[in-house]
Amino acid sequence: MMKKMSAIAFIALFSLLLIPRQEVYAQGRDVEEVEFTVLGNCGMCKERIERAAYSVRGVRSANWNQQKQELTVAFRSDRTNQETIERAIAKVGHDTENFLADEETHTNLHQCCIYERDPELLKKNKLHNEE
Repeated sequence: MMKKMSAIAFIALFSLLLIPRQEVYAQGRDVEEVEFTVLGNCGMCKERIERAAYSVRGVRSANWNQQKQELTVAFRSDRTNQETIERAIAKVGHDTENFLADEETHTNLHQCCIYERDPELLKKNKLHNEE
């Protein structure tokens, strides 16, 4: 009887150890990494851009490269997508590859953060709040 209870306890404990590993594996499967243009100037821009990216549910990492003007972001593809992330960034004042910040938000950025807007992006992109 004691051996049987020990075996059951061992199996139950072993099963509990497997559950978290399966969740981690499932999360890794759905992670997508993309890189896209985000305009900005300084360290404050970097903080704002990355914070906006992290505000989107499902974003796992975000790193803006000031010199390249590119954001590398990893996210759970079952929870969000690149468009949602770009819209969140444009909403806080930074033009992205596909979406524009509205003029008021852009001009209200800190003085050192007001970047020169790319005429090509202005021609081809729509505002972050347009459908």
